[in-house]
Formats: sequence, C-alpha cells, structure tokens
Amino acid sequence: MTFLTIILALALVYYRAPLTALQSDSWFFVWLDRVSGWAVVIKIPAARLLVSLALPVVGLLLLLDLLAGIPLLLLLAIELWVLLYSFGRGDLRAELNTLKNDLRRGDTQAAFHAGEALSADKSNIVAFDLPALSQELRERVAYTYFERYLAVIFWSLLGGVGGALLYRLSVLYRASLVQRVAQSDVGEEGFDGYLQLGTASRWLALLEWLPLGLAGFTLSLVGQFGAGLSSWLKRCLSGRPGVEVLRDYVDDALDYAGDTYRASSVDIAASCERIEQLFKRVLVFWLCLLALGLVL
Repeated sequence: MTFLTIILALALVYYRAPLTALQSDSWFFVWLDRVSGWAVVIKIPAARLLVSLALPVVGLLLLLDLLAGIPLLLLLAIELWVLLYSFGRGDLRAELNTLKNDLRRGDTQAAFHAGEALSADKSNIVAFDLPALSQELRERVAYTYFERYLAVIFWSLLGGVGGALLYRLSVLYRASLVQRVAQSDVGEEGFDGYLQLGTASRWLALLEWLPLGLAGFTLSLVGQFGAGLSSWLKRCLSGRPGVEVLRDYVDDALDYAGDTYRASSVDIAASCERIEQLFKRVLVFWLCLLALGLVL
C-alpha cells in the first residue's frame, strides 16, 4: 500500500491540488512552545529535540495500530494525508517559474527573494556576483527537490508514513530554530538557541545521509551517465554539508563540474530549468525501481 500512497500523493502534487489546509503547521509550533516549558527540557536541551519529534510520531504509529481493522480505503486515506503533510510546503512548480521568470527578465533582486523562498527556513542568499548567485541557486533548487520529495519518499519506504512524518517534523523543527536564532539577542538565550540549532542540524544531516547517498547514485545514472560515480562514495563520507554534496552530484550529472560561471541571468535560469528536469527523472527512476521491486 506504500507504493500506491506515494503514487497518489505525487499525482496530487503534480496536478497542483490545494494542500494549504492539509499542511498547516500551527499545531506543531504550539506543541514546540508547550514542550519548551517542561522542566526536563530546560535541564537537558537535547531532550527538546527528542520529545518534540518522538511523541507526535509515536502517537501517529499508535493511532495507525488502533485503526488496523478499519476498511482499507479509509486507512489509505489517512496514510495519504500524512504523506501529503510530510511533503514540502508551497507550490514548487509555481515558485520555480517565478524564479526563472525573474532571471530571464534580468531582475536579480527579485530572483534573490524567490530563491530564499525555496528553502524551508527562508535563509538569506549571500551572493555578490553572477557566479556566486548561480552556485547558490543551483544548491537551493537541487536541495528543494530533495527536501520536499526525495527524502520524504525514502523515509516513507523505509519507515512508512511515520518515517516520512519524522523527517518533515525534523525540517520544521530546525527551521523554527533558525528563525528563533535570527530574532534573538546576543546573550544566554541566543547561545542556547545556537546549541539547539547545532543539535537539530546534526540530527537532520543524519536523517538525510542515506537518502542523499541514494539520490547522488541515481543522479549519476539519469544525468551524464556515470559522471561522478567514481567519487560517489567519497562524497558520501566526506562529512560536508548535504546541500554542497548534492550540488556536486548535480554539477556532475549536468556536466557543470569546474564550470560554475554563467554568462548572464538567462543562463542561470536555463541551469535551474535543467536541474528541475533532472530531478523529475530521478523521481521517475525511483518509482520505476519500486514498481519493479514489487513485481519481483
């Protein structure tokens, strides 16, 4: 049923079904505020991460276990809702179209804002020239596809919808800390925020390590065939930030290695378009492999 759930979820995303109501995160942020006041969390900062993420996921798994005897279609609807919730926020196709249109018009300032909107934490883009902007946007577009879809699909296959929910809540948890640190003053509170952000970042990197390695391997097959395959394992074990490793995979797959400069913003838009098409092929490849595995 996992395969059917993934297919239905991707179909709804592809046909741009309105998911805003299904993906409301207000409950989770209220939960984070409540957990932050617990004594055990105040004494043990790492406990905030554990409690904030574990209890909702365990609650979901217990609920699914209790509902195991309900009609299959109803159970499918519940798992589909959880998977859709676990996908990334916003209309990615519309956001990428906005980014590419801004670049084609030569409006790099608008492209900055459109690029910042792609990331879950809305972090600022730091780029002072076209080569730097090209690199930043390649990283953002690639990681956005990975974070919104590939990592979620990977964990749903490995751990069911509970695994998918765990990944999405981990992304939201880190994003909330990024905003908290950005708004906090220098001092004890800010220092505590940095500590919690570091813990959340390491946890998210751990969750992304396996799907990132699989995505890199797939990119070497569906892009410039075999490109980067020899250095695939070395990059997996490099310990570098996942967004940078993913950018290297994409550069190899599109034969961009050693050529980060783009002559104009129009060329950067074309680069973003190629990355978009590349990750669509990755999604199709994963689904074909999953279907083949089910048949065999």
